[in-house]
Amino acid sequence: MRSFMIGSLMALALLLGSTASRAEALPQEVVINGVEFVHVPEGWYWYAVDGGTWKDVSENRVPYYRDVRIWLDGFYIGKYEARARDLFRFFKSGASKKTDQYVSGEARGCAVRRRPDGEWYLANPERDLPATHLSWELAVEFAEWMGFRLPTEMEWVKAARGTDKRIWPWGDEHPDDTHAGFSLGPACQALPVDYFRNGVSPYGAYNMAGNVLEYVADWYNEDYDVSLKDGMRNPPLATEGTLRGGELSTQMRTLKGGRWGSNAPSIHVYARRRMAPNENFICFGTRFAIDEATVRAHLSKGTATVVRQGKS
Repeated sequence: MRSFMIGSLMALALLLGSTASRAEALPQEVVINGVEFVHVPEGWYWYAVDGGTWKDVSENRVPYYRDVRIWLDGFYIGKYEARARDLFRFFKSGASKKTDQYVSGEARGCAVRRRPDGEWYLANPERDLPATHLSWELAVEFAEWMGFRLPTEMEWVKAARGTDKRIWPWGDEHPDDTHAGFSLGPACQALPVDYFRNGVSPYGAYNMAGNVLEYVADWYNEDYDVSLKDGMRNPPLATEGTLRGGELSTQMRTLKGGRWGSNAPSIHVYARRRMAPNENFICFGTRFAIDEATVRAHLSKGTATVVRQGKS
């Protein structure tokens, strides 16, 4: 009996040691292909669902619908919005098949522009600006070329609010001009990706409120929102979108985070916009995400730089 107990304890110690080792092997912050990522660990959190009946949650009268307790596996999300300098690299490479979704309409670009001879250039190389004028299809193409993906809306919300029910990434305090870029007017007012230290999310992500709207991976699907219940673990994404009404019957993709022209109640974690996958606009950007397994692979190959070690 004694030997059985000792053996069981040793097995438990090995299991705990292995678990701690795995946790320690995942850094809190890494750089891959020039992009900084912060780790969002696995666990339960409150997903902010934009669907149902409105009510007011604070003295600031920020409208929202409901919170759902969801489990997500761990992942990494961009510390900053996807950058103009990387979009410039992407376009210069000639790999994009969606440039017509960038240069059409008013898309001269807040930072990345194209001369009449077809040459791409950075209009403000001294400023670390976010990529703008993206369609969802271009954002996906851009992310894949960089070796990443778009975050899901659930991942985006967890990275923005952490595990409590905060209204904005920094908490429930009404934003001012030290928290986020908002109420700046309709023209191109994109600010550098590392602005607003006071507005950083619980995991260290910048500009998850204001600056540019960020495309996520999801379809906009109202029935899917209604179906979400407490206790779900890693819910799969909706396979199609709710059709936009009017003359255009179009399934739509989702954007999060508000923009430089939004007011304060429009940059909270519940807010979203919806657009057809091929539609761009001056303030549409994105943020990259990457799986834990892919980060492990980069670490083993030496293609990731550890900025901050993880905690067991």
